[in-house]
Amino acid sequence: MRLYELTVILTEGLEDHRASAEEIAEVVRGLGAEVEKIDLWGKRHLAYPIKKQQEGFYALITFKLVPDAIRELDRVLGLRSSVLRHLVVAIDEE
Repeated sequence: MRLYELTVILTEGLEDHRASAEEIAEVVRGLGAEVEKIDLWGKRHLAYPIKKQQEGFYALITFKLVPDAIRELDRVLGLRSSVLRHLVVAIDEE
């Protein structure tokens, strides 16, 4: 298992951003990951509009997962309407 960071930008119109971040963490856990930390960065102004949105809510999720499941995670997050953008980055464990 490798260590990854998932940065997610959620739409600003959600009722509870914390619950949405927890739902995304549950999706990650459903793929067999060990979620280590969920860090909520809050609402930020976007550099350019994404899907006609000027602001988004940022969340950072740190987890361990087998590399083969990253493609499935990208697919599942791409289908969620509450996710404007997401980025998965592998972290070196040194």
